[in-house]
Amino acid sequence: MKKLATVFLLLNVLLASCSDDDNRPTPDAAQPGKPYTVSGTVKDGSGNPISNARIRIENPNGNNIHYTTTSNNAGQYSITVSAIGGYKIYAWKEATTENATYQVRLGMESNSDYDAFNVPASGVTKNFVWKLNGRIPDRVVSNENGSGYFGGTVKFINYNSFSDQMAPGTEVTITLTPAAGAKFLDGTSAAGRTVEKRFTIVDGVGQAYYINDIPATQYTITATCRKDGSNKLVYIGAGNPDAFTPNAEYYFRPESGSGSYESGLGSPNEHYFYMRMMSN
Repeated sequence: MKKLATVFLLLNVLLASCSDDDNRPTPDAAQPGKPYTVSGTVKDGSGNPISNARIRIENPNGNNIHYTTTSNNAGQYSITVSAIGGYKIYAWKEATTENATYQVRLGMESNSDYDAFNVPASGVTKNFVWKLNGRIPDRVVSNENGSGYFGGTVKFINYNSFSDQMAPGTEVTITLTPAAGAKFLDGTSAAGRTVEKRFTIVDGVGQAYYINDIPATQYTITATCRKDGSNKLVYIGAGNPDAFTPNAEYYFRPESGSGSYESGLGSPNEHYFYMRMMSN
């Protein structure tokens, strides 16, 4: 009987030990308030907190390893992750205008913040800021697709149905003037923020020209050109080589879908402009 009692006692100790091991968190377990936490702030260009921004942490090399959260009213967020390395972090903010709803990619404080990183046991800080223009360091620049910049891209085509194309060497100046009362996607006023871009006509078959990294808002577009010391007006055809006007109204359309790692603005190939040099 004493031996049997001893066996039961040992079994109870073993069972209790197994139960404790089952409930004990593993070193990589994601526990709120525990180590391996990524936290930071989300602010606009003036330093004001941004609430309800979406933050996503992912491991591109993992088996769909990702974590998501949103910023609070103070613009703060915190996510506890596993100790696995190689994370990348992104943030988006939904912006609604009278024209459309955008899923805007938010920027970071320094270029190195866009790189993959490990999360130490002590945690790491990653802060976001809403950028209206500038390079997106972790994206490849493509003028043709309007990618690689926080700002938008506009496409112009050197063709019309009435006269010859502008000759190679002609310098074209595009002026984008914000419409009255226009605001950027972050809600700040666009008044007085006129954008001027230039490109030079080249020889060859491809006569599409792109101006990029323009803060998204509603603009009035005008154009002029200069060749051999002579200045000319350039009329604009909004998606039509048969109908030209001295100016054109334009706003940047949103990218289709729920957002991507680009700016959130649509491709310049969806809405573009033809050019016609006037004799004046």
